Amino acid sequence: MKRLALAAALFAAGCASDPPPAPPPLVTYDETPVRARDLDGAMRDGVAFLLRTQRPGGYWGTGCWFAGWDHVEMDPGSPEAFKVATTGLCCLALREYGTPEALEAARRGEDWLATGGARLRRQHDWEIYNIWGHGYALQALALGYARETDPARRELLRKGADAQIDLLRRYQTAYGGWNYYDFVAGTQTPAMSPTSFGTSASLVALREAKDAGLAVDDLMVKRAVRVVERSRVPNGAYTYDFDPLSINAYHNKPKGSLGRSQACNEALLAWGSPKVDIAKAKAFFDTLIAEHRFIECGRKRQWPHEAWYATAPYYYYFGHYYAARLLARFPAPERAAAARELLPFILPHQEEDGSWWDYAMRDFHKPYGTAYAVLILLRCRDAMRAR
Repeated sequence: MKRLALAAALFAAGCASDPPPAPPPLVTYDETPVRARDLDGAMRDGVAFLLRTQRPGGYWGTGCWFAGWDHVEMDPGSPEAFKVATTGLCCLALREYGTPEALEAARRGEDWLATGGARLRRQHDWEIYNIWGHGYALQALALGYARETDPARRELLRKGADAQIDLLRRYQTAYGGWNYYDFVAGTQTPAMSPTSFGTSASLVALREAKDAGLAVDDLMVKRAVRVVERSRVPNGAYTYDFDPLSINAYHNKPKGSLGRSQACNEALLAWGSPKVDIAKAKAFFDTLIAEHRFIECGRKRQWPHEAWYATAPYYYYFGHYYAARLLARFPAPERAAAARELLPFILPHQEEDGSWWDYAMRDFHKPYGTAYAVLILLRCRDAMRAR
């Protein structure tokens, strides 16, 4: 208890020394009017928002402000986990956007991830939000490592990435894969069944790390791939977690799986699993398009899982990001059409300040939502240019 109190005090001191410029306005759940933007203009304004909101230390978000109904979390570890994950996503978006100003900001964020971000740890025996930080920090550091040429900078990024890979290994559940809770035993090796989508996000990051030339534990990957494979339902959906008894739960129906199943298909394709192929991934992408109203109705809801089929708000840009990653895997003649189907679910939701968001969460929701959206739009643009 003394350690928790000390940690909370240090976190509060950090908020006092580095708060946002002003408390964010209380969010509303009505769609705010936005001006029409074309694809390039939307990306430009989204990147401008990310550049404008980067903190002096190189990260995004502070965790110091509350919307008033934030979900279950504990200080100081949970907001630190979200800060690291958000920063990783923002670095990915800016590095992929690729202008000199965006690259400079991405490098500042990567430097922070490679040093301060590596200190992220589990907050509590049952709360393991840090796995999101490890996954997206790794993905950002791997991309930086792959694209940088300066040996000293590559070494910094390698060390940071290696630290995140080691932490993913340490927090992998007893089943393989990852969960951000452990309500079962709170043991050092988490005992609760892993989630399909969280495991898939980490698998995508590990694939990019391996492709960049970083050392990745093959056994860790094999165990995680097995979790996602066994979460797949014959109708193309993926169960929420590694529990075959839940296959008939309403939230595991295709309409409830729209957001998480795109990540699962991307992860299995990335690691060459025989359980899914391009045709199956494309079929469930088409399900996302056809049944989109069931993920749309969860966007900007106040509480997680209150929408039809237990859709949660924070699946929205997460799910569309991994759907957009699939575009490059589709046959070339189908890519442009699929991208045009995806765009109407992203472009109209940009806020007047250039941001996107799907779930109010301290001061992280706009940076992470905007990063996801920019990453989606970049892939849509590339798919529409493909021949």
